[in-house]
Amino acid sequence: MMKKTALIYILILSFSHPIFSQTVIKDVNEAIELARKNNLDLQISRQTAQLQQWNVTAAKGTRLPQLKFTTAFDYNFVLPTQLIPAQFFGGREGDFRSIQFGVPFNLTAGLEGNVPLWNAGLKQEVEIAKANQNIGILQTLVLQDDLSTQVARLYFATVFTQQYIIITQQNLANTDSIAHIVAERKEKGLIDQLEYNRVRSTRLAIEDVLHQNEMAYQKNLNQLRLVVGDSTVITSSSNSFFLFKEKGNAAWRELPSPKIRRRAGDEVAVPRLQLRAAQFSLAREQVKKEQKLRLPTLSAYARYSEQAQRNQLNSLNFNEKWFGIGVAGLRFEAPIYSGRIRESGIARARVNAEIAQLQLDNEKRKYNSETQDLLITYNQSLNSLKINQEAYQLNEENMKLVLIKYKGGILSYDQYLNVFNEVLNAQNKYLRTLADVMINGKLLEIRSSY
Repeated sequence: MMKKTALIYILILSFSHPIFSQTVIKDVNEAIELARKNNLDLQISRQTAQLQQWNVTAAKGTRLPQLKFTTAFDYNFVLPTQLIPAQFFGGREGDFRSIQFGVPFNLTAGLEGNVPLWNAGLKQEVEIAKANQNIGILQTLVLQDDLSTQVARLYFATVFTQQYIIITQQNLANTDSIAHIVAERKEKGLIDQLEYNRVRSTRLAIEDVLHQNEMAYQKNLNQLRLVVGDSTVITSSSNSFFLFKEKGNAAWRELPSPKIRRRAGDEVAVPRLQLRAAQFSLAREQVKKEQKLRLPTLSAYARYSEQAQRNQLNSLNFNEKWFGIGVAGLRFEAPIYSGRIRESGIARARVNAEIAQLQLDNEKRKYNSETQDLLITYNQSLNSLKINQEAYQLNEENMKLVLIKYKGGILSYDQYLNVFNEVLNAQNKYLRTLADVMINGKLLEIRSSY
């Protein structure tokens, strides 16, 4: 009966608390794909790029015929008058009669159409809209590229702080073992208070490092969740590249092996360089637009309207006569003098084009320099990793030996502490170097994918 009651109690507790499913990220590629799918900044950038497509449609629409319906209602509360010589009406010469023109109420309704026959500026507006659309698409690709780099750094930062926690927990367990031995020896009067206090101080320091690592892990995980757009994401703890000491040389095959094989001129496939090239193209189109604004324009137009002229407010009485007005023609416009506004616009556009060209050249140099720096850092880290891995394994063996010897009373605490500090240094160097290899290797892999 007791077992049944306990089981029912556990089931009630289980259903009384919400259970949230978590997204487990197995590797950095899954994190990047999740970010490309869920990141809100990237979604906003995609929507902005779609807006540019409608700007292209609007620019094309200005070159098509336009037809609109117009209507207006006028109430002339004071009608215009004109003095007419009275002799035209049989009156005396030198006298004038006042004649009133128009009626108080006028209702006008009609259609108006315009067709641009030749307007180089409108055509150039379409090209500019297309260039802006291309820039919007490339800005999304650049953001996606930057996001991949950010996710790679945050992912490995999260995973490596997780590994720091595991190692620090092991160090704390070793220190707890030493503290237990020291406590027993102190009770037997084999050591003094000084050595006992030093062991406790070392343990507290390691426990503080553990809490610092746990805090860093949570911060990195929160940042990773923000970037990938998933508040429940966690990283997998079974990352095989941490098991070098267990896998031996086979583990090296799991390291990234990026190869940068790019011929001269292939850099234009890189999104950030494509964006600079598109901005330069847009600047050239702006120059063409300013130049074409100096050309004449020709358009056709037609208007037809009818007016209901009434002395009383009965404009919608269709039994009375409506008066029609129709006109059609061509409009030719040629700029003659604009106060040097056109010349100023062309000069500004040319300077902007020169700036865009310089920015493109500068971006190419920066990108190539960054790639070379990444490659140098990766190769150096890879060489250092082999050394630090061996040193890490040797110090792990030393730690096991020194624990045995200290427990056996062969070594003093100072000797143990020296070895322990060497182990800490080897652990930190190994993990830092491994992090550099994984991060820089992934960044080079991203660059080599273009």
